Amino acid sequence: MHPRKTVRVLLLDPADRLLLIRMHDPNVSDASGRVLPHAYWVTIGGECEPGEDIATTARREILEETGLTDVRLGPPVWTTEHVLCVHGKNRLMQETFILAHTDTTTLNRDGWTELEWHVIHEMRWWRLDELQATSEMIFPASLVQHLPGLIAGDLPASPIAIAP
Repeated sequence: MHPRKTVRVLLLDPADRLLLIRMHDPNVSDASGRVLPHAYWVTIGGECEPGEDIATTARREILEETGLTDVRLGPPVWTTEHVLCVHGKNRLMQETFILAHTDTTTLNRDGWTELEWHVIHEMRWWRLDELQATSEMIFPASLVQHLPGLIAGDLPASPIAIAP
């Protein structure tokens, strides 16, 4: 199975709100081929291009998806590994989550690809209490469990594996 190294960005604003995107891609399913029937929320980020390190991928994805350039990158804090079926082929998703902060909350979609225009429905800054109270589907599913520690400044010495 072909691995897909991905960087996901936990982008926080000055009020410690987390930026998530609401998306739905009918060409992506779980390993059994089941496509989610509705949109879900995920962190910004994407696949590492050849030769890119985590920070380079994070900065590129932040710029492409939000237009933001004033982002301060923190350390990688979490990892996940799971299988998704992308365009009919199973891929081993190897995700590294990096913490980042910005003082700017105005977002710009000018860098979006054609695919992003089709699959991303919304971008939103979420307060922790909103994330804890929502019934919306959020990935990784364990995000709400692990995010409070990061917001409080309790950063792991090295990235911890969390449930996807």
